[in-house]
Amino acid sequence: MSARAATVWFIDSSDPADDLRSVVRAPRHDHQHAQQLASKIYGDSVLVPLVDTDLATAAAAKDHHVYAGFYGSLAVISCSLFETAVPSTLTRTLAAIRPSAVTTLLYTEPDTSFGAFARWESGSLRRSFSADPVTIHEDHGLPFTFEKPFWGGEYPLSYAEGVPNQGMALPFHPAQLAEEANRSWLGFRYTHPLAPTDLDPADITVTGFALHPAEYEPTAADFENYRRATAAHAGERVAPPEGRPRKRGSIREYFGF
Repeated sequence: MSARAATVWFIDSSDPADDLRSVVRAPRHDHQHAQQLASKIYGDSVLVPLVDTDLATAAAAKDHHVYAGFYGSLAVISCSLFETAVPSTLTRTLAAIRPSAVTTLLYTEPDTSFGAFARWESGSLRRSFSADPVTIHEDHGLPFTFEKPFWGGEYPLSYAEGVPNQGMALPFHPAQLAEEANRSWLGFRYTHPLAPTDLDPADITVTGFALHPAEYEPTAADFENYRRATAAHAGERVAPPEGRPRKRGSIREYFGF
């Protein structure tokens, strides 16, 4: 099953994957600049830090918080605003948040087997694609080289046992293609197993922020809770939770990725 993610990266680096490796080796996340960046989305709200966590956890979260990481030439935001089937509608919004040489979007939703990715260069949309296995929602711009084997049928859909082949389905899983875009541009994907050359998003630090009304005044207790939550997360050494199996969505019932 694919991982869930809803992220936008702002890139002002000629080699973002290598720069991210440096971030992992010597963490330099700037939570104050991350807060300023996220505040550009929610200008009418007061953002209060909740916890320094990791990007894998943040990208998978289904809550009303916003997560942001700032690493100089690179920055990332994860929030519900980016959960869209039409990435092109975000062009002006993203340019206003942080004008960058390159901006990339990734949105994957396992419950519907949905995948979307997009890339803007100097504020102009270069490529966007979004689809579930049977419907293309947006297909703008010329495909990148990494897309060729997907369209060529080298990564066919995997069907759940006992489910017949869907004749009108795409020749690949949309979420798998979307994550390959993220890997091509940033050096990692979210779905395990990771390749030996992949960065692990669990090693990339971001800060989660709660949204409060404009009149809210942060308290000392807010920041003490942030400190404690961050310390607890840093000290966590737990096994993966043994939760109940997730119910298959109407699309995931057919496709096994």
